[in-house]
Amino acid sequence: MKSFLSFCLLLFIHSAFGQETSKNSLKWNVSGFLDVYYGYDFVDQMGQENRLPFLYNHTNQNRLGINLALVTISAQTDFFRANLGIQQGTYARDNYANEPELFQWIHQANIGVALDKDRKFWIDAGVLPSHIGFENAVSTENLTLSRSIIAENSPYFETGVQLSWQKDERWYFAFLYLNGWQRIRAIPGRNRPSFGTQATYTPTENIKLNWSTFIGTDQPLEAETMLYFTNFYGDFKLGEGWRLIAGLDGGRRTLAFDFDRNWWGMSAILQRRFSEKFASAFRFEYYNDPFQAIATSLTDQGIQTSGISLNGDWRLGKVATFRLEGRWLTGPVLGIDSGNSDNYFLLGSFAFSFN
Repeated sequence: MKSFLSFCLLLFIHSAFGQETSKNSLKWNVSGFLDVYYGYDFVDQMGQENRLPFLYNHTNQNRLGINLALVTISAQTDFFRANLGIQQGTYARDNYANEPELFQWIHQANIGVALDKDRKFWIDAGVLPSHIGFENAVSTENLTLSRSIIAENSPYFETGVQLSWQKDERWYFAFLYLNGWQRIRAIPGRNRPSFGTQATYTPTENIKLNWSTFIGTDQPLEAETMLYFTNFYGDFKLGEGWRLIAGLDGGRRTLAFDFDRNWWGMSAILQRRFSEKFASAFRFEYYNDPFQAIATSLTDQGIQTSGISLNGDWRLGKVATFRLEGRWLTGPVLGIDSGNSDNYFLLGSFAFSFN
């Protein structure tokens, strides 16, 4: 894997600083993002430093933190593209906890080549953004400040090879050969590959429907466990500043020496943009993983929780955004030793970006 990443980096540098031609000129871009936050939890977490164990963004409890500090370099010609993103923050600490320290700096590192003259077929390889879901690591690109529970417990990044086909303006397809469920380093020991698919249908500029799947594992071959996962979401621009995104996840973990464990969840977010500088969004969500098939809990009761959140977004000039969100989750224990079934949380963020 180290040699593969080194190859990607060398090829990226060669493309970024190689000779330009008049027919296929190089375009490159440097962008940055910084998300500084403070979260206050109204429920005593019994001395824990971080929030609920099934959340992986903005996890500092009652103290200031940087969720994501990111610098991305991108290079592209007509038939080649490459991206290198370097990161730090609590997002990297929590989502890359199983990776070596060096790999925790890698937000993405990938190269891609067009396979036909019309640039409809592309093959990309390296550390890639996840093909699953409608939320990502850059908070200002999401309708809500915090991530839905379904997003927190599915991959934010993947490592492998992706073959994609932009059939036309309406249809997009992708097939992925991956080394596991949200991993850079290969699973230690003997392991088998994982696979993913994606199909996106955009009948109009106001409607997008997406279906993604994953078949593979997150453990060595000796564990004899497999993951089967599907995600579906729809994104609808309703006019007059209204936007609705609704997603549904479902998965199964098979075990050779135990019963199979299922999980599912949903999230629906309604946003109202009042002006270019102010927007608000309301979210309802539900998540059910009673046997900890994929999500982590501090108790043996698993996770069965629902919740709502409300946030306001203010654009401050061209580079800054202030966001404030209140969130309420309820369910059996929620992994809190105190036995409280409700969790109230207030989250504020200043985000800065340049492009």
